[in-house]
Amino acid sequence: MSVPWLQIVQLVPSILDVSRELMRRSRRMPLAGEGAELPAPADFAGRLAALEENERRQAELVAQMAEQNAKLTQALMLLHRQMRWTWAALAVAIALAIVALIR
Repeated sequence: MSVPWLQIVQLVPSILDVSRELMRRSRRMPLAGEGAELPAPADFAGRLAALEENERRQAELVAQMAEQNAKLTQALMLLHRQMRWTWAALAVAIALAIVALIR
């Protein structure tokens, strides 16, 4: 399946607009603890555990993305090698066709 690059390129301006709007909204949103009392130290421990879990999941995601990137690179190198062989075979076929036409 080919990647619809034309559609992706056409949608880039709208993607940028939506991302900018999301950034504006996230900056305007009040923090959860604004104007309220500070949470108890036990709450901090829970929040810290949640942050650590989030960091662990992000690290796993980055590792998966790196693995996928490596696989894509290998596939691209294989396709490049196959393309070179195809061009070589095409050159030989053209040369043989020219020789056949001359004789």
